[in-house]
Amino acid sequence: MSAIHLPADVDEQCRALCEALNTLPGIKTVESCCGHGERPFRIWFEAHSLKSLPLVAYHTVPCHVGFFWNCRVTTDCAMSPVLFLLESIEVGEVAYEQAGKMATALGTETELKL
Repeated sequence: MSAIHLPADVDEQCRALCEALNTLPGIKTVESCCGHGERPFRIWFEAHSLKSLPLVAYHTVPCHVGFFWNCRVTTDCAMSPVLFLLESIEVGEVAYEQAGKMATALGTETELKL
């Protein structure tokens, strides 16, 4: 996944999951924050095609990955274009470990399904 270009200031804990998401057709991450042990882990992304969204959503459900994350549609007070938010329930090391597992699973599933 190292061929994906991410800004140099991306939180290291976000890098693998951002890279995995960016390998999905039509998905482009636009912002992320690991939460720094105090807030949920968050990645905002654009979906230029809805084809990859089921694969992202699949990896947010405990029966598939062993933990629960939120994936929701967001905008702002100015009704800016829609972004999707992938967000952990846990914070800190637990969230970082889950993000790593999700990144690995997304990479494997991408090769198999898309």
